[in-house]
Amino acid sequence: MRPLLEHISNPAQRALAARVLDSFERHALPMLPGLRAQVIHNDLNPHNVLVAPDDHSRIAGIIDFGDMVHAPLINSLAVAAAYQVSETGHPLEMVAAMVAAYHQLVPLEPVELDLLFDLITTRMVLTVAISGWRAARYPENHAYILRNNLQAWARLTRCDTLDRTDAQAYLRQACRVE
Repeated sequence: MRPLLEHISNPAQRALAARVLDSFERHALPMLPGLRAQVIHNDLNPHNVLVAPDDHSRIAGIIDFGDMVHAPLINSLAVAAAYQVSETGHPLEMVAAMVAAYHQLVPLEPVELDLLFDLITTRMVLTVAISGWRAARYPENHAYILRNNLQAWARLTRCDTLDRTDAQAYLRQACRVE
């Protein structure tokens, strides 16, 4: 991903993306081989979730399995949670609610919880770095390719206000894991 950061024109945003990748490489990357793994959707975002027509709070299905891979199962939750960063209040408020609900059905291991913040922020960096690179390659489709970047940068900037240790504690508390 590092070579793709050159396509992020704003120096402050490029530095933020580099810091996230540094944290990922230092904390998450060495731990990934030891995590529980399975086939995951790997792109569970709001555009890929179908809700019941008569009850929008009930999920009726999931679409777009083109990014499916065998990977740590926590990655699937991290991808979905990356779209839940709160615009107001605590940045992880909605993330914590999602993670706690997931944890009730699929209990997370402490190490998975501790890596989750790194994986969430790294997902957002992947979004902005890959779309920036694609927009540079296909300038005629620039607007479409970058349509989600503003939101991804806003979420990433909100997460940057948090200390990694505080984020870990917040998510552990939501799941009642010591």
